[in-house]
Amino acid sequence: MPGKRILSSALALLLVAAIPARATGVLTFTVVDAINPGAGSSYAMDSSDSVAFNGYLYFNADDGTHGYELWRTNGITTTLVEDINKFLDNGSNPWAFTVFNGYLYFTAFDGTPSGDTKGRELWRTDGTTTTRVYDINTSNSGAGDSNPEGLTVIGDWLYFRADDGSGTGPWRTNGTITERLANISSGAEFAAFGEYVYFTANDGSSGWELWRTDGTDTSIFLNINSTGDAYPGLFAAFNGYLYFSATDGTNGYELWRTNGTGATKVKNIGLSSSLTAFNGYLYFQAYDDTHGAELWRTNGTDTAMFADINGTSASSLSKGGEIAAFNGYLYFAADDGGSGAELWRTNGITTTRVADVNQNGSDGSYPQTFVPLGDWLYFTASDGTAGHVYRTNGTGAELVPFPVVGQNVNCDCYETNLVAVGGRLYSTVESSATGHEFAYLDEPTYVLPETSRDSSVWTTTLVILAGLTAAASIGLRVRGAKLT
Repeated sequence: MPGKRILSSALALLLVAAIPARATGVLTFTVVDAINPGAGSSYAMDSSDSVAFNGYLYFNADDGTHGYELWRTNGITTTLVEDINKFLDNGSNPWAFTVFNGYLYFTAFDGTPSGDTKGRELWRTDGTTTTRVYDINTSNSGAGDSNPEGLTVIGDWLYFRADDGSGTGPWRTNGTITERLANISSGAEFAAFGEYVYFTANDGSSGWELWRTDGTDTSIFLNINSTGDAYPGLFAAFNGYLYFSATDGTNGYELWRTNGTGATKVKNIGLSSSLTAFNGYLYFQAYDDTHGAELWRTNGTDTAMFADINGTSASSLSKGGEIAAFNGYLYFAADDGGSGAELWRTNGITTTRVADVNQNGSDGSYPQTFVPLGDWLYFTASDGTAGHVYRTNGTGAELVPFPVVGQNVNCDCYETNLVAVGGRLYSTVESSATGHEFAYLDEPTYVLPETSRDSSVWTTTLVILAGLTAAASIGLRVRGAKLT
């Protein structure tokens, strides 16, 4: 018994000492300059998307030898997953990463020994084995591009748009069966609602209208614009309805909804952003001639402008601006007419500016790419000189620095220049010394999901010790990280 008490006391002290302090100071990124060391750029996380999968960040990068290929990192080990195109200098250029059924799906080029391309097709990897799923476009002696787009997971299938040589239309795959749903042209946005998948399509006679499929029957659901194209999109399922934007040919792009049996116009307003559910409402950006583009909301019955931030006919919101929910608030970028586009938030009752990051008069910082992690909301913004990573807990905003002065965020990142993998945050970084690379930090306030925990003392200890090991690397620059 005494031995047990001593062990328990020692373990308790270890646990107390090991628990990271919450928000004790701003962290510093660790820059990884391992793929293409020195001033040569790998463009990791740049000019393409990136995604978390099985504890790794997957992305497109160029090591200067293989061209743009598929890479992954966990911050400690950075490796080339597969040299898909061994015969073309510019690589396979993978992108459109989508996690589905234990695999990471994406599109890529491969090639032949003569240097010819086999076209851009659908591929997948589990991190060990990387294969082409299906050669959809076999035209042009097998070199035709199917160009899969809009990869969307719905149930047991991955839906997407592709071109089989006869035209672009809706397809789906479960990894074994890959099939075209109908001989129609389709958009790349798919939405699950009820027993159907809804999407935009054109059969050559009705224009671009709202279609749906259950995998067996694919047919037009609504002909909203009988004289032209309705172009439905921006789908969002909410409270028993599928909401979307469409035009009837008279009033421009407005807010509509359907319960699966018909459709009605919710409001005659100019919808111009995605729809975000928050506290019993759908929030979105909409435009009218009196107020410009402002923040609106609807619960299906009451649809009205929620906040006129600018207060004039000028818009406070930029078209298509991002809206993110975090810790009981919605965060977004808005311009009140004096400070430029800065960080704002609302709890559905009051709306206030959180921070004026760029204090150069009316020049805004344009916050974007919001990533909640632990007790913080991370985002990118400009201080008027360069792009940086910032974070907020709702009270102001603070800079999250890179380790060397002159390193900043400057990329064409497809809105994925910040990605969280567990408690680790990845970002692009650019400087004259390293070119375009990536960096990471570990957020000590991140809490593992309950499903990832075990109640045993030893599991808890190992988790804490792993956190301490990762935290020890904060602020260091990694050069020549292990490549395997």
